Amino acid sequence: MDAVRCAGCGGTVVAAPGARLPACLFCGETALATVDALAGIEPPEGALPFAVSDADVAASFARFAKSSIWYPSDLRSASLTLRRLLLPAWAWSGRCESHWTGLVSASTASGKRPVAGQDSFNYAQILVPASSAVRLAELGRLGSFDESSLAPFDPSASPDPFEVGQLTRSAARAAAEAEMGRRHGEAIRRDHGLVALRQSALVEGLSGRPVLVPIYIGAYRYRDQLYRVLVHGQTGKLVGDAPISWWKVAAVIAAVALFVAALFGCLGLAGALGVVADAAHEGARSAPRARN
Repeated sequence: MDAVRCAGCGGTVVAAPGARLPACLFCGETALATVDALAGIEPPEGALPFAVSDADVAASFARFAKSSIWYPSDLRSASLTLRRLLLPAWAWSGRCESHWTGLVSASTASGKRPVAGQDSFNYAQILVPASSAVRLAELGRLGSFDESSLAPFDPSASPDPFEVGQLTRSAARAAAEAEMGRRHGEAIRRDHGLVALRQSALVEGLSGRPVLVPIYIGAYRYRDQLYRVLVHGQTGKLVGDAPISWWKVAAVIAAVALFVAALFGCLGLAGALGVVADAAHEGARSAPRARN
């Protein structure tokens, strides 16, 4: 099958027969080249179905556009089409055991004291994107996917576009081990209130398979700057970037400055009036009284 590869981000997407991709789904780049999509690629074991509607996703973006006072008012009318995409990822499970030492705050001369421990955790799903355009942290922000509905995938009959995986099993395994260790370290630091951590992590029983996970993706430009939004295809959770309206920030700063200046002006005026009143009072007290 043929796919189109983006000259900007490298994303390689196969569209449904007869469908046309005018721009890259990941970055909006229009420079796309046709490539052989499946040569030498380990196929996914299956695909997860979409569980949210296009209307729900559009409503989610509308709420996102209104979610911050710092977003530009015309973001609500930004031209954004959220498209379905089956994203390639490696789904890993395994157990991470960590031996660690760290420092916690204490009433000592240094303000800290050493602690140590051992902890383990079983991870049911760590998703490592096999995409050249979507980052591990970005996919992780969407949350986990329900793999119980995994179904066989026929690339020639898919009604939705899908990206071709570009990550080997060994590379995905190494990324999964590192991610499990990182997440376990964060949990240890949080649970024990550590201000410093040294960790030795061992991952055991690691098992992974290539799958296609459902997402909605949209890239839009606002004043020549590119922003991207991802939506979880099963839960509807949205993550993305949005521009900051710097004129709103400047307006708030200016308003605060004016308020502070007015406040100090009022305090200064009140102080001056107080001085005048005190002087008048003292003058009245010291003036000679008329005798009858």
